[in-house]
Amino acid sequence: MINWVDIQKEIKESNPGGLPDLDGVRRRRIRALADYRKRPLIIYASDFLNAKKAALAGTDISLDWSDKLGFVEVTQSLEKGPVDILLHSPGGSADAVQSIVDILRSKFTDIAFIIPNIAKSAATMLALSGNLLIMDEMSELGPIDPQFVIPKRDGVIQAAGQAIIDQFDEAQKLIAADPKMLVPWIPILQQYGPALYMEAKNAIKFSRDMVKRWLEKYMFCDDHLAAEKAEAISTFLSSHKNFLSHRKKIGLTDICDEEELRELKIHDMNSDLELKDRVRAVYLAIDATFQLSGVFKMFENNLDQAMFRVIQVVATPNQ
Repeated sequence: MINWVDIQKEIKESNPGGLPDLDGVRRRRIRALADYRKRPLIIYASDFLNAKKAALAGTDISLDWSDKLGFVEVTQSLEKGPVDILLHSPGGSADAVQSIVDILRSKFTDIAFIIPNIAKSAATMLALSGNLLIMDEMSELGPIDPQFVIPKRDGVIQAAGQAIIDQFDEAQKLIAADPKMLVPWIPILQQYGPALYMEAKNAIKFSRDMVKRWLEKYMFCDDHLAAEKAEAISTFLSSHKNFLSHRKKIGLTDICDEEELRELKIHDMNSDLELKDRVRAVYLAIDATFQLSGVFKMFENNLDQAMFRVIQVVATPNQ
């Protein structure tokens, strides 16, 4: 099995005496995976595991509407039909995912999402728009329950939509039982604002309904129980109470253990070690590019067409 040292050696030897050919090494590995699968391959990855670079990139590290341009860039020259998408992302905007799925499905009839490491939150939603998930023991999906960033006087807090709903419901219950409880609850409820309760409910419904529709239409398209399976999976993944943490890992073992998730169509890379090796090689080459350059997000395909987002470091003169 290929490892980090192998990729580092390949990069070091890629251009003796000169700058390492990161693009050349990565693209050879991308083409090797596409050749093995006999399908076009798209890469969508962001360097969110690098805390310093993620801090510099800010919200751009996440999946957002600006990513539409990158997906158009790397899909326009590919033939219609099947495609593989290697996905590595912390998630982001569910609304942006809807737009990206529409772009992909306007061209590709059979999409397999390869998860070499992490695809959380809205990236899990994107993966569930596919016909197949390709995973191994390193792969992680996550809950799709919406999160809200709420401003406070001393900064911001992040809260699950369901937690916001539960807090409002608890306040209503306590105040109805004892009106005196309104006094201690007023400062808590004021920080949320009156519309947030319904916004949280709507966001949960939006995420659940979109994933349900995609599962029913694509992954379970030929299944007479498509609606029931899609409903069970989308409801389970969108419930904060099932996970308690938005960062909760949902891996191969978790999928097998949870009755609601067992129907997901997954290809375990451990049943095809050559595929696993080639996927790992691509991921390590992507990671090397992130570590050795200013790139924090990449869109690329097996035709060497690519678009990168790069941290711009501005030099300041010495005072």
